[in-house]
Amino acid sequence: MEIESINTFERSLREGINIFTGAGFSVLSSDRSGRPLPIGDGLRIEILKEFPGSPTTLQLPQLCTLISRSKRDILNNYIRSRFEVGDFSKKYENLANINIKNIFTTNVDNLVECIFKGNPKKYVNNTMFNGVSFREKYAIDYFYLHGAVCDTESSLIFGDLDIANAFSNDPAKWNYLKSIMNKFPTLFWGYALRDAGTLQVFADSLDDQNRKNSWVIVHPDHVDEGEIEYYQSLDLKIIRSDTETFLDYLASFEELVVKELTTSQHKNPFPEYSIPSHSDIERRSINDFYQGANPSWSDIYSSRVIRLHYYSLVEEYINSGKNVLITGGPATGKSTLLMQIAAFHNFNGVKLFLSDISPSKAETLSSRINNTPTLLFVDNMQTSMDALNNLSVKSNIKMVIAERDYAYLSASRANFLRRNIEIVDITQLTEADAQGIIDNIPADLKSRKNFRLREGDSLFELIEQNCRTPSIKERFKNVLNELQKKDEKLVQIFLLVCYLHNSRSVTSMDILCSYFQEGAINPQEIYSLIGILSSCLSEYAGEYSDSEQDYFSIRSNLLAEHIATIAPEKDLARMLTNFHMNVSRYCIPNYDSFKRRAYDARLFEKAFPQTKHGEEIYDVIYRKHNSPFNLQQKALYLSRRGNHERAFIVIDEAIAKSGSGNWSVRNSYAIIKFKANINRTDSYDVRKALDESMGSLEQCYTADMRKAFHAMSYADQSLKYWRKYRNQTARGYLEKSKEWLGEEANKDNSIRNVRRLLQQIDNSLR
Repeated sequence: MEIESINTFERSLREGINIFTGAGFSVLSSDRSGRPLPIGDGLRIEILKEFPGSPTTLQLPQLCTLISRSKRDILNNYIRSRFEVGDFSKKYENLANINIKNIFTTNVDNLVECIFKGNPKKYVNNTMFNGVSFREKYAIDYFYLHGAVCDTESSLIFGDLDIANAFSNDPAKWNYLKSIMNKFPTLFWGYALRDAGTLQVFADSLDDQNRKNSWVIVHPDHVDEGEIEYYQSLDLKIIRSDTETFLDYLASFEELVVKELTTSQHKNPFPEYSIPSHSDIERRSINDFYQGANPSWSDIYSSRVIRLHYYSLVEEYINSGKNVLITGGPATGKSTLLMQIAAFHNFNGVKLFLSDISPSKAETLSSRINNTPTLLFVDNMQTSMDALNNLSVKSNIKMVIAERDYAYLSASRANFLRRNIEIVDITQLTEADAQGIIDNIPADLKSRKNFRLREGDSLFELIEQNCRTPSIKERFKNVLNELQKKDEKLVQIFLLVCYLHNSRSVTSMDILCSYFQEGAINPQEIYSLIGILSSCLSEYAGEYSDSEQDYFSIRSNLLAEHIATIAPEKDLARMLTNFHMNVSRYCIPNYDSFKRRAYDARLFEKAFPQTKHGEEIYDVIYRKHNSPFNLQQKALYLSRRGNHERAFIVIDEAIAKSGSGNWSVRNSYAIIKFKANINRTDSYDVRKALDESMGSLEQCYTADMRKAFHAMSYADQSLKYWRKYRNQTARGYLEKSKEWLGEEANKDNSIRNVRRLLQQIDNSLR
């Protein structure tokens, strides 16, 4: 027996589940004559024998309709006697071990009533006679949708469930049934491909945003992959089992303590970090989301923002007791998925959502939560590593975290990445994901021509291709051009806010006043400029703000991320120069996170093509904060700009400051040495320098816990070494790279570059 998402399924069995039964559910039962109840085409064949002369070409529904025109009572008496259960396997009694909330059936037999008759744990409430139960702990509400032999006034129906007609005949009833199906997970049991119509209309009738998980039991000997794919297209998870084996499995739940799903028993000590309900959120147009704005809770509760297939995977890991890291490239929907899990995943405890968390805040949180079961959602892991390291040792706290720069994290001190954590890279979309995204783009934005999913397309790239509106890059250029025409200071503010946002900080009035220097521009003028930028900026009121002054942030992460690729060199250089010359580190919100990203060599390479100017700014930064990591970024900047001699001097100073055990700095030293020599004319000294660089990376890999980071650097250099020499030494580097990358790939760490480099290494070794 195989159960997809077994931890989530077993949690549903404990906390409440609907069961929807078809003919295959009753295979272990017989009528009062001892004959097994008919399934499949069995009843049609029996009726043809019982009523000779009937057309053999008709299907069961048409055959019953024809015979009932002249022999209705005889046919009804035959069917009722044939489906009145006389005996059944005692294994069905294992159903009382699980927390069944509702049973829906398209069968007409009375097996369900027989199973629970006299059961001390549960009783069946016939909703057709008694209505639904209210707060009855031991009741199972029972809905027979095709009539039942126990109800002589009901019409017996054979064929697919016609929900369209059912809704029109009794809309109140079916709307209520929909609400129940959306309230608890559902198990479809006893259906085959011939019953596809019933399954499909129920799947299509459910609300995507509120629907719970659904499973279907398929017989492992009577199902093919095409049928499996069909069920999966209906968003059904697969259980491969026959009825008897599944009932045996339910016997293991005999000592089950039924848990009712509730969060009210736990008081949230941090209401400011709680997940807002659908009724508490501020609404905005869904068009904002599809045009690149950061996801809001309004978007999360919108039916137009689908759940990617990764949602079920993350939920399964949570239900198995694991921590989860959601990672992926830019604009892949990490924050959206994190917020969806936070909003819709049911949890018996306290749920908290934070963008970042500092070590001191983590201490307070841990103390006030005490032993309360807590599910902690953190949107920026890189800026919260020390806090997450501390919280990861608390058994009552489980974490779901989103982070883009996983390759960087592999080179970090994130010890909790080695503690009971699953890593989910959501970069790759499925075709079903892509179709769902395209179908939900608002009509006024949607392109007339649909663009299909291409290999490597992110969620937002797919959206951009299928929208008539300008791309983010085009919008960034247009914004800068328009601002430049109005006032150059607008460009500076816009780039400054983007820079701070990318560096995990926010823009305060203190920063703006310092940036423009006292007297150069007054606060009223700054507010006027901010007003002009209101379509790009929003007022910030998060955890880094206070009541003393106003704070601002960019409306779109995607817009901010293009600062290094699209912003004009001179404007970027002016902004960075003014900021680092004029703004004190003490007025930068979340400075601990800011300093980890703000001095990145790649950004400074774009802004300062002349290394003299770039060095001057790095020197200003180092005087304010004399960290060896700032020297490391300065050295990488010089190396990227081709000034290898100066880069060596600076990286040597960084090693002297940080000590020989700082393997991140030593990694940079090896890379700088390799880049300085790989394109030089071959000589003994060149080859010696390249081999020394490779040896340094081997030391880093051996001594440091952060294997993936060093393995990728080593593999990248191995490929370049191979292209230059193609000798046995080069081949040895490739083989070692393959070994290391293979070990990382087997750990399911989901670093895409690992697989990309491994493929390139394999191609080179052929």
